[in-house]
Amino acid sequence: MGWFPEHGVVGIFAYLLLYIVLALFVAPASFHKFVSGLLFGFWAGWAIAFVGACLGAILPFWITRKYLYEWMDGKLKSKPMLKALKQAVGNDGVRCVLLTRMSLVIPYPFLNYGYGLTDVTWKDYLVGNSGMVVPGALYAWWGSQANGIATAMSETRDWTYWTAMGASLILTVWVIYYLRKITLAHIEASSEPPAGMVQEP
Repeated sequence: MGWFPEHGVVGIFAYLLLYIVLALFVAPASFHKFVSGLLFGFWAGWAIAFVGACLGAILPFWITRKYLYEWMDGKLKSKPMLKALKQAVGNDGVRCVLLTRMSLVIPYPFLNYGYGLTDVTWKDYLVGNSGMVVPGALYAWWGSQANGIATAMSETRDWTYWTAMGASLILTVWVIYYLRKITLAHIEASSEPPAGMVQEP
């Protein structure tokens, strides 16, 4: 691991490439962010963790959008609730992506692939990924306070860790409630007759 900080810019680019590969194979991003702070210090580690997370989120999203979106869309024809959720998330893409990216509880790699199956646009997805600046900062800070890789692997849990996890859990519960709310609103809006039409008795 010491190779990355010892080789300057080349080491940073290699670390970012590793981040992309691990994201593609659904590896937990928390450890990668943690080690970023450990190897490069807080500020540089934070920046590297954020850039790496954003880059690592692109390829999985593209894969599912290109190869699995149409297949999933067909599967959801018999599941109106899930189809409405997919469309509602697309209609409120930036906010949904932003809020879920700020959570430390919702797995980062599964969101990368999952959002590719929704109607979220590329623009909303890329802008919403800015929410990853929050977990990037937290894990980079904890990593910068660690004494070595062994400590990073065990993720020393002090009061800041539990406070952040508690706040993240509350945020996650609220996000679930919010997604349910916009899904039901989308179903209700879809069931209303077009303007100017009168429903038959």
